[in-house]
Amino acid sequence: MFLQILHLAQAALAAYGGKQSYIAITNLRKYEETTKKLAKYSSTAEHQRHKTYTTQTSGVVALLVSFFVSLTLARRGSMYGFLPRYLYQAAAVGAIFFARQHVRDFWADKTPGLKGAVPKMGEYDEAQGKTHELLNVLDMLMFTWVATFVVALVVGY
Repeated sequence: MFLQILHLAQAALAAYGGKQSYIAITNLRKYEETTKKLAKYSSTAEHQRHKTYTTQTSGVVALLVSFFVSLTLARRGSMYGFLPRYLYQAAAVGAIFFARQHVRDFWADKTPGLKGAVPKMGEYDEAQGKTHELLNVLDMLMFTWVATFVVALVVGY
């Protein structure tokens, strides 16, 4: 029962991360036309635009993997054999680890909330802030998956 509660908490955390990611993506899409125009004239702008979308996508994929694996294990974890239970958790850790690194490599040097640098970019600033919140959620999910793995080894399902 304890592991089921932990897995439900992981699902809730992944849903919260999904909300942050949704807000960030929605705000970034408001600048789609502007970034497309810039990308026509600058390869750097095109690269930044591409990396922005790929990092957001990898974050969402990792959150979805974590969400569905945690719900699967919360609902039927004890019904699966020993190997699938631990492989599912390892898959979730791997997805989160690589997505976290991918997002962090691109967004870490961007300071959220740096107001006044470019006029009329408030939603972009908010998107940066939500992306940094997404990074925090991915960090927490990573640690919760390691913790549930250890608890599953010690206590069992």
